[in-house]
This record gives sequence, structure tokens and C-alpha cells, in this order.
Amino acid sequence: MEITNEQVTYIDNLLEENGIKYWDVRIELLDHVVSELENTPDNIDFKTALWDVFKKLGWKENFNGSSFEDVIKQYHNSTSKKIRRNFSGFRKKTLSNPLVIGAFFFVLFLLYEIAHYKSILKYSMILIMVAYLIPLGYFLSRKAYYKSLQLSHVGSLAFFGLSILNVFIHIPKVFFDFNVFDYPVVVALIFSSTLFYSYIGFKFFFKEFTKTNNIYKKLKTL
Repeated sequence: MEITNEQVTYIDNLLEENGIKYWDVRIELLDHVVSELENTPDNIDFKTALWDVFKKLGWKENFNGSSFEDVIKQYHNSTSKKIRRNFSGFRKKTLSNPLVIGAFFFVLFLLYEIAHYKSILKYSMILIMVAYLIPLGYFLSRKAYYKSLQLSHVGSLAFFGLSILNVFIHIPKVFFDFNVFDYPVVVALIFSSTLFYSYIGFKFFFKEFTKTNNIYKKLKTL
């Protein structure tokens, strides 16, 4: 069966209507569906063949209508594993750089000294929060971020440092009546570790964002 450009557009729209919101997932499924249809005999109706392929992929009807719910879950699981594996390798490579290790100990010492002065520490925390919010705002404003499954998982890793910081600050105070800001060495360890985790996360995100967004832009011109 020969597939026209109009039919490809129809399939793409149908995939999106049935829950495939991420463009990177949709492209993979679209390629698979078109290949299957091209191997279908010409005497079979296009829409009949299309729904047969959809059902083979995992399309199901339910009380909410119909969707590829199981397919999306599989993509989430496989993408999450791949991203964690790639991030682990990227982190090891970054931390093997002597300059990065040296910078970590310099920041550790600097934060230890700052932690002795509450007023300076307060302004330093504000600067750290701004340092988080600027890249967060930039990346969230990118249209491709919302539509790429891969980047959504990469983003979770990149900005996880902010969650870690909140846990280290608030959990000891709530459950153990332990104020980390009373102990400069603890403050230095928490903030320096979080900053470097975030630094690696941001670098990894920017690398993946650039690569994925370039693909996205090329596809938009087709």
C-alpha cells in the first residue's frame, strides 16, 4: 500500500488525539505505523489497515475513550532507564576532571567561611535560588521541552538538586529539631554538593536540549 503525505498527516494527528502528546514518541510510532501500512496489500482499506496496526501497537478502548496508555508507560520506563544510564556516565566523566574537583573544594571552603556570617549567607542563598530560577525559566519556556518525552526526563534530573536542597534544610529541622544553619561545615557540605549536582545536571540538560531541539527544528521545516 502506498501512503500519501496527507495520510501521514492524518496518522500523526490521530496518534496525538489518542494520547501520544510527545513529538519524539509520535515520530517513532509514526515511522512504525507507516512501515506496517506500506507492507499491507493494496486491496485493504486504508483506515481498516490503520486501526489494525494501532491495535497491534497497543491501542485500547476504555471508559475514557481510547488511548495508547500502555505504550506510553513503556516509553516512559525505557526512556527513564536510558536517561539515568546516560546521566550516570556523563556525571562520572565530569567528576573525573581535576578542574571540577578543585572547583568543588574551593566552593566548599568558600561556603564554609560564608556560613559563619548569617547575613552574608542569607544573600548567598538568594543568589543560589536565582541561579536555579534563571535556567529553569529558560528551559521551561522552550516549546520543545513540553513536547519531548526525553527532555521531560532529563529536566527532572537537572532540577532534582533543588529538591535535595529543600530536603536537607527542612527535614532535620522538622523531625530532629536540628537547624543546619547553626553548623557551618554542614551548610558548606550541603550547598556545595547540591550546587555541583545541579551544575552537572544543567550541563547534561543543555547538551540534550540542544541536540533534541535541533532535531525538532529540522522536523518543523519538513
